[in-house]
Amino acid sequence: MGGGGLDYELTRQPTRAELAAASQADIASRWQRLPAGAIFPARVPYVTSDGARTTATRVGIAPPASCSAALDPAVAALLGRGCRTVLRATYADQSGTLVATMGVVVMSDAAVTARIEAGPGPAAGWSGTGVRAVAFPGTIAAAFTDPARQLFAQQSAGPYLVLVAAGFADGRVVPHGDATGPLMDLAANLPGFAVTALTSTARPPCARKDISC
Repeated sequence: MGGGGLDYELTRQPTRAELAAASQADIASRWQRLPAGAIFPARVPYVTSDGARTTATRVGIAPPASCSAALDPAVAALLGRGCRTVLRATYADQSGTLVATMGVVVMSDAAVTARIEAGPGPAAGWSGTGVRAVAFPGTIAAAFTDPARQLFAQQSAGPYLVLVAAGFADGRVVPHGDATGPLMDLAANLPGFAVTALTSTARPPCARKDISC
């Protein structure tokens, strides 16, 4: 009797609840299992608001950082203990004029991310705060520091909150509105690639050796 029950457990198909739990576990741990280059691709093609096809190129990938180190104080405080770590990379547009740092904020679970997104945080733009810039010495983004950030964008999916801060590569600050279009094109098109890599469910989670159903 006992052997028959064990055989059933080993051969039966997973339930919907088990599949859902396995999928959530897969997505929640993906930031640790994927290579950095899969989360932050070397090139990100996108179409500008004027209809031009262009490409953003990755300048560099920073080591994982604590939430307090990678985010502005107001943002880190709002996310609180729900924020686990932040992965960051900096990109330059095709002209080499604009740069942006994208930060993948790993939250404790999707419910926390949803509450943050629905609250007064990302939706309100945090009044000019967000992910801190990552400048890479000796590169086109060497002068991109926090004061050079001029435009912020965000996108969330599952347990991830993706924040982007964009500005000029040489660190200059221009009057608001003068470069809003190109900056928004760059900032708004970066998150989607990271979100897809981290939350795509095209591969059945039960097919993974490290995920059990």
